[in-house]
Amino acid sequence: MKDIVDLYSRIVIGILGFVAPAITLLIGVFADGIDLHRKKNVAKAKHLDSLMEENHKKIKGESKGKASHLAETNRKHGIQKARVQRDINLLSPKRQVIRVFGSLIFSLSLVMVYDFIALYYKNTTILISQMIILLISLLTFIYSLFCLWQIFSLIIDLKHIDSAQALGKEEVEINQGDFL
Repeated sequence: MKDIVDLYSRIVIGILGFVAPAITLLIGVFADGIDLHRKKNVAKAKHLDSLMEENHKKIKGESKGKASHLAETNRKHGIQKARVQRDINLLSPKRQVIRVFGSLIFSLSLVMVYDFIALYYKNTTILISQMIILLISLLTFIYSLFCLWQIFSLIIDLKHIDSAQALGKEEVEINQGDFL
């Protein structure tokens, strides 16, 4: 078990020291694409807000059937706005760096707590808490890998946008399903 934890901690340190900085630094390469797409998403969010507000005002004076249709339209706009807001958050490099490095550092610190407990305590009741600490560390590490995957997907999509603009195309939409 000690060898597995040792290998796991080396993997976390390797990703924390090399892979995460490399991928997060790639965000800066496509800063223009990030700004362009963020502005487009902010405009979409404002437009959806205005549509939802208009529909909300229309609901008060309409018949029951039309009001339910407007409420359903508002719900769909709300879902679209949530998706756009998630993309805006995903396009924030500062937020992504905090997500990745925060989760990796937390995972590594939990491994250190596990090693400390394993070194000084040998009770069977402590064994359960060690396993819980290790499980939380593993889940946090998996979350950080998911964040890195999202960033990598974003970089690929922004590269496609830059390539399309270099070829003279006006606008290219990012596939919304890529960030799920």
